[in-house]
Amino acid sequence: MTITIYGSGAIGGTVGAFMANAGEDVLFVDKAVEHVDAMNATGLRISGSKSFEIPARAVPPKDLKGPLGLVFLAVKSQDTEAALDTIAPLAGRDTVVVSLQNGMNPPVIAKRLGKERVVGAFVSFPADWQGPGHIEKGGLGHIWIGELDGRITERLSRIEKLLSHSVTPHITDNITGYLWSKQIDCSLLFAQTVGDQTFADTFGNARYQPFLTALVGEGVGVALAAGVRLESFRYFEPLKMRPRTPAEENEARAVLNRFADATRNDIKVRSGPWRDLAVRKRPTEVDYMTGWVIGEGRRLGVAMPLNEALVRQVKELEQGTRERGLHNLDELAELRTQLYPTSMGPH
Repeated sequence: MTITIYGSGAIGGTVGAFMANAGEDVLFVDKAVEHVDAMNATGLRISGSKSFEIPARAVPPKDLKGPLGLVFLAVKSQDTEAALDTIAPLAGRDTVVVSLQNGMNPPVIAKRLGKERVVGAFVSFPADWQGPGHIEKGGLGHIWIGELDGRITERLSRIEKLLSHSVTPHITDNITGYLWSKQIDCSLLFAQTVGDQTFADTFGNARYQPFLTALVGEGVGVALAAGVRLESFRYFEPLKMRPRTPAEENEARAVLNRFADATRNDIKVRSGPWRDLAVRKRPTEVDYMTGWVIGEGRRLGVAMPLNEALVRQVKELEQGTRERGLHNLDELAELRTQLYPTSMGPH
């Protein structure tokens, strides 16, 4: 059965290319006509941590035919509903959509297609779309997959095998916990974005570590209020980012230092949101990432003032009324001292 990669940029294009390279029947779908044309004409090239080229079969959304089988959805969150407008009428008896997206998209997809057709995924690997027909994979990575109701099913094993061609996959009974942790972690990605430094130079800077800890700590407070069991992944341990004692503050700094050290030798040393603004010149997904957590905080009565200030900075960057640079981090660091004068952040 044909595997459909809907959204064939950095994430979708990478996993699809590795599947095709392993002999799977893959159809790439993308709204960027020049990307579709390049894939059909000369194939899809992967560079970076591993390099190869594959022949590729690609179509724009309007030319996609049903009934669909296994679909890996990898569009930006702001494009999810439009993608579902195409996918839903083409859904067949065996259609399953795996959301390889930032943001809390699985419930959105389930509302349109039914939760029995949706598999959640938490993506943690570096990749960038370099141009039509060309994607760079910036290093090793992981993907966690799970059913929305926590069951361990046979189809997860099939999806795990397909993803294993490109990353290290994991099956979990708590995909919601991973997705929440990623949403909270995104505030660090946006802090790197507004500061314009690399991951390592941002997160390893002792001056900025208190406000970075407070950003995450605010999000952790929302998750705790929501009754979510947060999960750790790689270098990120969210529950250590809400310190109450000097010893715990040292642990929070250690988390950030591990984050910095883990990225020093990667090909990709800046975030996807940074690339959206600095290279692609397009809006970020901030409303669906950090903005989503802020919205949940308001619903639950948990304030996130430092994150709100960060989102305002991102919006001003999108509108062209602010420049990227360390002055943005300095503003946020000063605000933290006003909001949380006796500690790194909320606790």
